[in-house]
Amino acid sequence: MKYTLITGASRGIGEAMARYCAAKKMNLILVARTKEKLQELAFKLSEEYNIDVKVHLADLTEQDIALKLYNWCKANTISVDILINNAGIGLYGRFEQLSVDEQLKLVQINQVAMVTLTHQFLPMLKEHSQSYILNVASTASYQPIPYMSMYAATQSFILSFSLAIRNELKRNNIHVSCLCPGPTATDFFDRSGLESLPVNSHEIKMTSEEVAEFAIEGMLDDVAEIIPGASNTIGAYFSKLFPNNLVVKTVSNLFAPKQN
Repeated sequence: MKYTLITGASRGIGEAMARYCAAKKMNLILVARTKEKLQELAFKLSEEYNIDVKVHLADLTEQDIALKLYNWCKANTISVDILINNAGIGLYGRFEQLSVDEQLKLVQINQVAMVTLTHQFLPMLKEHSQSYILNVASTASYQPIPYMSMYAATQSFILSFSLAIRNELKRNNIHVSCLCPGPTATDFFDRSGLESLPVNSHEIKMTSEEVAEFAIEGMLDDVAEIIPGASNTIGAYFSKLFPNNLVVKTVSNLFAPKQN
């Protein structure tokens, strides 16, 4: 049987994409660190949609996690035809004041794990007449962001990497897309330390369900850059038009810490 593998599937956009894929009758492999949440979600989706849902606990900071996950799939005769690299974390604060270890952990999860999983699963994806890779970034891909310098840099990497390998893998009928959502109603802002900033406004956030629908339908339609929402699309467009120094200055006003 064919399976859709989703990392970071226990919450937020990852969970919403799992639900949307389940409704489309896709068998699932849910990957995250949280055992209880994954098992509960897997049970609900398998019961409601009559699909096979497998759970794999994984810490994406492990250096050999991609090989372990691939070998687990092979050992269980699981064939992945859709790989969704969704797992990611944010980190807010001045670069010099943030722990180097925490910043390198962010790079490992957002960037290195995504690359190694993609590389490791390519042989399996090539076995299918048609397969998909969806890498999840954000609208932070389109500009440097002071006080979230490492996060924004990893998002730019994800977009650039995705567009490059999309061209390389066309001949193998592997369709590569990059999802670049704007502010979304998940716990990302609280976990990243952004709860007091203007970008955390409920008025500008999309729901994770809305983003998930854009993501999966865009992936299946072979859209290269999937940007949910008109305002996010316009913002990404203008970020490309204006000089970097002007964009960074504007963004800095939105992300600068409040003065006491």
